[in-house]
Amino acid sequence: MNGLIMDYPLTTTTILNYANSAFPDKKLISFLPDGSRHEYSYAQLYKRCCQLANGLRNKLEIEKGDMVGTFAWNHYQHVELYYGIPGIGAVCHTINIRLSAQQIEFIINHSEDKVIFVDATLVPLLEKIAPKLETVEKYVIINATKNFSTSLGNIVHYEDLIGEQLDTIDWPEINENDASSMCYTSGTTGMPKGVLYSHRSTYLHAMTILSPNAGNYNFSDKILLIVPQFHVMAWGFPYMCLLTGSDMVMPSLHLQPKAIINILESEQINKANGVPSIWRGV
Repeated sequence: MNGLIMDYPLTTTTILNYANSAFPDKKLISFLPDGSRHEYSYAQLYKRCCQLANGLRNKLEIEKGDMVGTFAWNHYQHVELYYGIPGIGAVCHTINIRLSAQQIEFIINHSEDKVIFVDATLVPLLEKIAPKLETVEKYVIINATKNFSTSLGNIVHYEDLIGEQLDTIDWPEINENDASSMCYTSGTTGMPKGVLYSHRSTYLHAMTILSPNAGNYNFSDKILLIVPQFHVMAWGFPYMCLLTGSDMVMPSLHLQPKAIINILESEQINKANGVPSIWRGV
């Protein structure tokens, strides 16, 4: 006999739906590569995740199980990718921009990414290896300036992708043990190795790090996420913040000590994550 109370799969979509219901007015703040500040609510995040999911299906023909790469800084669009991609059953593959060109080429070919979402400032890194990428059909450009140009073929601009899409969606039923995201190791022993995260493991990890015996986060916190989204899913914080209703602040490429201090002070951050080298600089 099975217990049926609270019978639902532990998926990233469950996290997104919860934040939209419980914390619609909480904020996601981004300091974008061009230096501008962007702010919107978790309710707006939800709607744009729906638009992205519809765009992935309708314009990019992404299906369940497809690998979708991200080559991007920490910002609101990258958070949208964290939810929109696995929300339709595809796999969000965050690619480490700090690795060598040879390793990045290997990772993309090995994972068989179908589409790559790339920040405009990082496009030159992909241009060097694009002719060697065997499975990539399209590149979606994020945060491009008006005079942006590239040698990459088959490009789509992010806002064009989602702009005409509905901001509602009937999310498909997903098994909590399905893959939601993938990261590769740094290749310290041979070439990098791919690691798949399930929806369930992502959900439970987020629940663990918010607990009193771990980070003890809650809705009164304003958290600066310095750990890159391409590094073990930013330690799970983009999921945890939506579960707790913490305000989330993303620095994109503004990672120099002075820039971080300015963000900490101007946004009145009370908690932040980052590796020791970041804090030594600060």
